[in-house]
Amino acid sequence: MNDYIIPEEIRTKLGEYIKNIREQNGLGLNQLAVKIDVVSSLLSRLENGKVLKVNPFLLKKISEGLKIDYKELYKIVGYLEEDEEIPKVETRLVELPVYGRAAAGNGYINMENIIRTEYLVAIPGEDFPKGAFIAEVYGESMFPTLLDGDFAIVDPDCNDKNINNQICVITYNGQTFIKRVVRKEKYVILMSDNPDRVKYEDIIVPTDEYSDLVCHGIVIECRRKFKRR
Repeated sequence: MNDYIIPEEIRTKLGEYIKNIREQNGLGLNQLAVKIDVVSSLLSRLENGKVLKVNPFLLKKISEGLKIDYKELYKIVGYLEEDEEIPKVETRLVELPVYGRAAAGNGYINMENIIRTEYLVAIPGEDFPKGAFIAEVYGESMFPTLLDGDFAIVDPDCNDKNINNQICVITYNGQTFIKRVVRKEKYVILMSDNPDRVKYEDIIVPTDEYSDLVCHGIVIECRRKFKRR
């Protein structure tokens, strides 16, 4: 039961179904994302039929958040026929390096030294990009998308064309942040998702300071520990 490319008509049907149930439950997109521990941008793309591949674990987490039988989502995608039992899904451990903490205020990332490694559970067909690493989230500037203590899994393949409106691990003026990058014609905004705009002001980077801006990668997933240690 690996994830596979879903036909467009199935993606549309799945997205509309999830969105309708979510709205019936009175849940906003960010509320559901926090509830089931996924990045809200992934849910948004899923509801809009933009996710080409969906793994069964993700569908099960969504169904739990919506308080519906996960088999309904499995049937839409084609993982199950009527009354078919769920096959066992084997998991595996993936080792990823942890380079440091990226913060709401001051942060620290040293890409030359790995401070430790973490082992994350992955399912068949789920491969992390080459060079992927973990940055620990420190602070609440990206609430509710990312919480203090989350593990942000980062794809280092970033460039001027693919970082717009993405959450990135980025260093500016010697400080490392996890921020949403918004490109404008004459400047770049490092933006917090936290709605408290007084406490978490946008950071404006003018064109003549682009050389001081270093993107370490794009956050593609987060893992959350519900019990802090």
